[in-house]
Amino acid sequence: MSVRLAAVQLPGCTMDLAANAERAVQGAREAAARGARIIALPELATVPYFCGDAPEPYRAWAGPADGLLPGRFAALARETGTCILLPFYEHDPATGRYHNAVAGFGPDGAALGEGTLARKLHLPVGTEPPPGYDEARHFTPGDGLQVVRVAGLGLGVLVCYDRRFPEAWRVLRTMGADLVVVPVAGSGGDDMEFFLGEMRTHARENGLAVLCANKVGDEHIGGATVTNFGWSTIIGADGAVLALRREAEGPGLAMADLDVAAIPDIRRTLRYFDDRRADLWERARPR
Repeated sequence: MSVRLAAVQLPGCTMDLAANAERAVQGAREAAARGARIIALPELATVPYFCGDAPEPYRAWAGPADGLLPGRFAALARETGTCILLPFYEHDPATGRYHNAVAGFGPDGAALGEGTLARKLHLPVGTEPPPGYDEARHFTPGDGLQVVRVAGLGLGVLVCYDRRFPEAWRVLRTMGADLVVVPVAGSGGDDMEFFLGEMRTHARENGLAVLCANKVGDEHIGGATVTNFGWSTIIGADGAVLALRREAEGPGLAMADLDVAAIPDIRRTLRYFDDRRADLWERARPR
Protein backbone atom coordinates (compact mmCIF):
# COMPACT_ATOMS: atom_id res chain seq x y z
CA MET A 1 0.00 0.00 0.00
CA SER A 2 1.27 3.47 -0.85
CA VAL A 3 0.07 6.94 0.16
CA ARG A 4 0.72 9.93 -2.06
CA LEU A 5 2.16 12.87 -0.12
CA ALA A 6 2.50 16.49 -1.20
CA ALA A 7 4.48 19.41 0.21
CA VAL A 8 3.12 22.69 -1.13
CA GLN A 9 6.05 25.09 -1.64
CA LEU A 10 4.37 28.49 -1.51
CA PRO A 11 5.84 31.81 -2.63
CA GLY A 12 6.81 34.29 0.06
CA CYS A 13 3.73 35.93 1.54
CA THR A 14 2.78 39.57 0.98
CA MET A 15 0.84 41.92 3.25
CA ASP A 16 -2.30 40.93 1.31
CA LEU A 17 -3.46 38.09 3.57
CA ALA A 18 -6.46 37.24 1.40
CA ALA A 19 -4.21 36.75 -1.62
CA ASN A 20 -1.82 34.63 0.46
CA ALA A 21 -4.69 32.41 1.59
CA GLU A 22 -5.94 32.04 -1.97
CA ARG A 23 -2.49 30.89 -3.15
CA ALA A 24 -2.40 28.33 -0.34
CA VAL A 25 -5.86 27.05 -1.29
CA GLN A 26 -4.89 26.73 -4.95
CA GLY A 27 -1.68 24.91 -4.05
CA ALA A 28 -3.55 22.41 -1.90
CA ARG A 29 -6.22 22.02 -4.57
CA GLU A 30 -3.59 21.26 -7.22
CA ALA A 31 -1.97 18.67 -4.95
CA ALA A 32 -5.35 16.99 -4.44
CA ALA A 33 -6.03 17.01 -8.19
CA ARG A 34 -2.71 15.19 -8.68
CA GLY A 35 -3.72 12.44 -6.29
CA ALA A 36 -2.22 13.53 -2.97
CA ARG A 37 -3.92 12.14 0.11
CA ILE A 38 -1.86 14.04 2.71
CA ILE A 39 -1.02 17.68 1.91
CA ALA A 40 1.31 19.87 3.98
CA LEU A 41 1.64 23.66 3.79
CA PRO A 42 4.60 25.72 5.10
CA GLU A 43 4.93 27.32 8.53
CA LEU A 44 2.71 30.43 8.96
CA ALA A 45 1.40 29.61 5.51
CA THR A 46 -0.74 32.70 4.90
CA VAL A 47 1.22 35.49 6.62
CA PRO A 48 4.76 36.86 6.24
CA TYR A 49 7.24 35.79 8.90
CA PHE A 50 6.94 38.72 11.32
CA CYS A 51 9.05 37.58 14.28
CA GLY A 52 11.89 40.00 13.59
CA ASP A 53 9.57 42.85 14.52
CA ALA A 54 7.52 43.78 17.60
CA PRO A 55 4.44 41.60 18.25
CA GLU A 56 1.73 44.22 18.54
CA PRO A 57 1.35 45.26 14.88
CA TYR A 58 0.53 41.68 13.87
CA ARG A 59 -1.78 40.49 16.65
CA ALA A 60 -4.84 41.13 14.48
CA TRP A 61 -3.57 38.49 12.04
CA ALA A 62 -4.13 35.72 14.58
CA GLY A 63 -7.34 33.73 14.83
CA PRO A 64 -8.84 30.71 16.59
CA ALA A 65 -8.52 27.11 15.47
CA ASP A 66 -12.22 27.11 14.59
CA GLY A 67 -12.06 30.45 12.77
CA LEU A 68 -12.65 31.41 9.16
CA LEU A 69 -9.20 30.51 7.81
CA PRO A 70 -9.03 26.99 9.27
CA GLY A 71 -12.68 26.55 8.32
CA ARG A 72 -11.84 27.25 4.70
CA PHE A 73 -9.24 24.48 4.68
CA ALA A 74 -11.54 22.10 6.55
CA ALA A 75 -14.07 22.58 3.76
CA LEU A 76 -11.36 22.03 1.14
CA ALA A 77 -10.26 18.80 2.81
CA ARG A 78 -13.85 17.58 2.80
CA GLU A 79 -14.38 18.64 -0.82
CA THR A 80 -11.24 16.90 -2.07
CA GLY A 81 -11.29 13.91 0.31
CA THR A 82 -7.76 14.67 1.50
CA CYS A 83 -5.92 15.36 4.74
CA ILE A 84 -4.63 18.95 4.88
CA LEU A 85 -2.13 20.38 7.39
CA LEU A 86 -2.51 24.16 7.75
CA PRO A 87 0.12 26.06 9.76
CA PHE A 88 -1.40 29.32 11.03
CA TYR A 89 -1.06 32.12 13.56
CA GLU A 90 -3.36 31.07 16.37
CA HIS A 91 -5.05 33.11 19.06
CA ASP A 92 -6.62 30.88 21.70
CA PRO A 93 -9.66 32.77 23.04
CA ALA A 94 -9.83 30.49 26.09
CA THR A 95 -6.38 31.54 27.35
CA GLY A 96 -5.66 34.74 25.44
CA ARG A 97 -2.40 33.20 24.26
CA TYR A 98 -0.85 33.28 20.80
CA HIS A 99 0.73 30.22 19.18
CA ASN A 100 2.67 29.23 16.08
CA ALA A 101 0.28 26.41 15.33
CA VAL A 102 -0.88 23.75 12.87
CA ALA A 103 -4.47 22.74 12.28
CA GLY A 104 -5.14 19.37 10.65
CA PHE A 105 -8.25 18.21 8.81
CA GLY A 106 -9.22 14.73 7.68
CA PRO A 107 -10.99 13.75 4.46
CA ASP A 108 -14.34 14.35 6.14
CA GLY A 109 -13.31 17.90 7.06
CA ALA A 110 -13.18 17.11 10.77
CA ALA A 111 -10.34 18.52 12.85
CA LEU A 112 -7.57 16.04 13.66
CA GLY A 113 -6.47 15.54 17.24
CA GLU A 114 -7.54 17.04 20.54
CA GLY A 115 -7.75 20.82 20.36
CA THR A 116 -5.18 22.33 18.00
CA LEU A 117 -3.19 19.54 16.35
CA ALA A 118 0.25 21.09 17.01
CA ARG A 119 1.75 24.18 18.62
CA LYS A 120 5.43 24.99 18.20
CA LEU A 121 7.30 23.75 21.27
CA HIS A 122 10.69 25.44 20.90
CA LEU A 123 10.75 29.17 20.21
CA PRO A 124 14.07 30.37 18.76
CA VAL A 125 15.72 33.71 19.43
CA GLY A 126 18.61 34.90 17.27
CA THR A 127 20.13 37.55 15.05
CA GLU A 128 21.15 35.43 12.04
CA PRO A 129 20.00 35.47 9.36
CA PRO A 130 18.93 39.14 9.39
CA PRO A 131 16.55 40.62 10.41
CA GLY A 132 16.73 38.06 13.23
CA TYR A 133 13.81 36.64 15.17
CA ASP A 134 12.45 36.51 18.70
CA GLU A 135 9.61 34.02 18.66
CA ALA A 136 9.41 33.99 22.46
CA ARG A 137 7.99 37.55 22.26
CA HIS A 138 5.29 36.49 19.83
CA PHE A 139 4.14 33.03 20.88
CA THR A 140 3.51 30.81 23.86
CA PRO A 141 5.12 27.38 23.40
CA GLY A 142 2.98 24.29 23.07
CA ASP A 143 2.94 21.83 25.92
CA GLY A 144 2.82 18.45 24.17
CA LEU A 145 2.76 16.32 21.04
CA GLN A 146 -0.02 14.36 19.35
CA VAL A 147 -0.17 11.46 16.92
CA VAL A 148 -3.30 10.95 14.80
CA ARG A 149 -4.25 8.24 12.31
CA VAL A 150 -4.57 9.31 8.68
CA ALA A 151 -4.61 7.10 5.57
CA GLY A 152 -3.28 4.14 7.54
CA LEU A 153 -0.40 6.16 9.02
CA GLY A 154 0.35 7.56 12.44
CA LEU A 155 0.99 11.26 11.81
CA GLY A 156 2.74 13.78 14.06
CA VAL A 157 3.92 17.37 13.56
CA LEU A 158 7.12 19.24 14.46
CA VAL A 159 7.04 22.94 13.59
CA CYS A 160 10.30 24.24 12.06
CA TYR A 161 12.80 24.65 14.97
CA ASP A 162 11.22 21.68 16.77
CA ARG A 163 12.99 19.46 14.22
CA ARG A 164 16.33 20.29 15.85
CA PHE A 165 15.56 18.31 19.01
CA PRO A 166 16.09 14.53 18.79
CA GLU A 167 13.83 13.89 21.77
CA ALA A 168 10.83 15.30 19.91
CA TRP A 169 11.28 12.82 17.05
CA ARG A 170 11.80 9.96 19.46
CA VAL A 171 8.68 10.83 21.45
CA LEU A 172 6.54 10.97 18.30
CA ARG A 173 7.85 7.59 17.13
CA THR A 174 7.24 6.09 20.55
CA MET A 175 3.67 7.44 20.37
CA GLY A 176 3.18 5.56 17.09
CA ALA A 177 4.09 8.12 14.43
CA ASP A 178 5.03 6.72 11.00
CA LEU A 179 5.15 10.13 9.32
CA VAL A 180 6.27 13.48 10.73
CA VAL A 181 5.13 16.67 9.00
CA VAL A 182 7.64 19.52 9.33
CA PRO A 183 6.32 22.93 8.20
CA VAL A 184 9.14 25.48 7.78
CA ALA A 185 9.55 29.16 6.89
CA GLY A 186 12.77 30.98 6.05
CA SER A 187 16.21 29.39 6.12
CA GLY A 188 16.76 29.05 9.85
CA GLY A 189 20.36 30.06 9.17
CA ASP A 190 21.07 26.62 7.72
CA ASP A 191 23.06 25.53 4.72
CA MET A 192 20.45 23.67 2.71
CA GLU A 193 22.49 20.49 2.44
CA PHE A 194 22.66 20.46 6.24
CA PHE A 195 18.92 21.17 6.43
CA LEU A 196 18.22 18.16 4.25
CA GLY A 197 20.79 15.92 5.95
CA GLU A 198 19.41 16.74 9.38
CA MET A 199 15.95 15.46 8.46
CA ARG A 200 17.32 12.43 6.63
CA THR A 201 19.20 11.49 9.79
CA HIS A 202 16.16 11.88 12.02
CA ALA A 203 14.09 9.80 9.59
CA ARG A 204 16.62 6.96 9.49
CA GLU A 205 17.40 6.85 13.21
CA ASN A 206 13.71 6.83 14.17
CA GLY A 207 12.33 4.68 11.38
CA LEU A 208 9.75 7.17 10.14
CA ALA A 209 9.04 9.24 7.04
CA VAL A 210 9.19 13.03 6.79
CA LEU A 211 7.02 15.48 4.85
CA CYS A 212 8.56 18.98 4.93
CA ALA A 213 7.03 22.08 3.31
CA ASN A 214 8.79 25.45 3.09
CA LYS A 215 8.09 28.77 1.39
CA VAL A 216 10.38 30.10 -1.32
CA GLY A 217 11.29 33.71 -2.13
CA ASP A 218 11.34 36.97 -0.20
CA GLU A 219 8.87 38.46 2.24
CA HIS A 220 9.01 42.19 3.00
CA ILE A 221 7.79 43.20 6.43
CA GLY A 222 8.60 45.87 9.01
CA GLY A 223 11.23 47.41 6.75
CA ALA A 224 13.15 44.13 6.52
CA THR A 225 13.36 41.24 4.08
CA VAL A 226 12.95 37.61 5.09
CA THR A 227 14.25 35.07 2.57
CA ASN A 228 12.65 31.64 2.29
CA PHE A 229 14.89 28.97 0.81
CA GLY A 230 12.48 26.31 -0.38
CA TRP A 231 13.88 22.77 -0.42
CA SER A 232 10.52 21.23 0.42
CA THR A 233 11.10 17.50 0.65
CA ILE A 234 9.72 14.04 1.27
CA ILE A 235 12.00 11.50 2.94
CA GLY A 236 11.47 7.78 3.44
CA ALA A 237 11.95 5.93 6.72
CA ASP A 238 15.34 4.72 5.45
CA GLY A 239 16.52 8.31 4.98
CA ALA A 240 16.17 8.25 1.19
CA VAL A 241 15.01 11.46 -0.49
CA LEU A 242 11.80 10.64 -2.35
CA ALA A 243 11.05 14.16 -3.60
CA LEU A 244 12.78 17.53 -3.41
CA ARG A 245 11.88 20.98 -4.73
CA ARG A 246 14.88 23.29 -4.55
CA GLU A 247 14.89 27.07 -4.29
CA ALA A 248 15.64 27.51 -8.01
CA GLU A 249 12.48 25.59 -8.91
CA GLY A 250 10.31 28.17 -7.19
CA PRO A 251 6.77 27.63 -5.94
CA GLY A 252 5.07 24.33 -6.68
CA LEU A 253 4.75 20.82 -5.34
CA ALA A 254 7.09 18.16 -4.02
CA MET A 255 5.20 14.87 -4.35
CA ALA A 256 5.96 11.21 -3.78
CA ASP A 257 4.24 7.91 -3.14
CA LEU A 258 5.21 6.60 0.28
CA ASP A 259 5.35 2.81 0.60
CA VAL A 260 3.71 2.19 3.97
CA ALA A 261 5.13 -1.35 4.14
CA ALA A 262 8.66 0.08 4.02
CA ILE A 263 8.22 1.79 7.38
CA PRO A 264 9.78 -0.47 10.04
CA ASP A 265 7.59 -2.20 12.57
CA ILE A 266 7.37 0.02 15.65
CA ARG A 267 8.59 -2.85 17.85
CA ARG A 268 11.88 -2.91 15.95
CA THR A 269 12.35 0.82 16.52
CA LEU A 270 11.50 0.56 20.21
CA ARG A 271 14.11 -2.20 20.61
CA TYR A 272 16.65 0.16 19.04
CA PHE A 273 15.63 2.89 21.49
CA ASP A 274 16.16 0.45 24.35
CA ASP A 275 19.78 -0.01 23.23
CA ARG A 276 20.57 3.64 23.97
CA ARG A 277 22.94 4.26 26.86
CA ALA A 278 20.90 6.97 28.56
CA ASP A 279 23.05 6.46 31.65
CA LEU A 280 25.96 8.14 29.84
CA TRP A 281 24.07 11.43 29.78
CA GLU A 282 22.99 11.10 33.38
CA ARG A 283 26.59 10.51 34.49
CA ALA A 284 28.02 13.33 32.38
CA ARG A 285 25.42 15.99 33.12
CA PRO A 286 26.70 18.77 35.41
CA ARG A 287 25.12 18.75 38.87
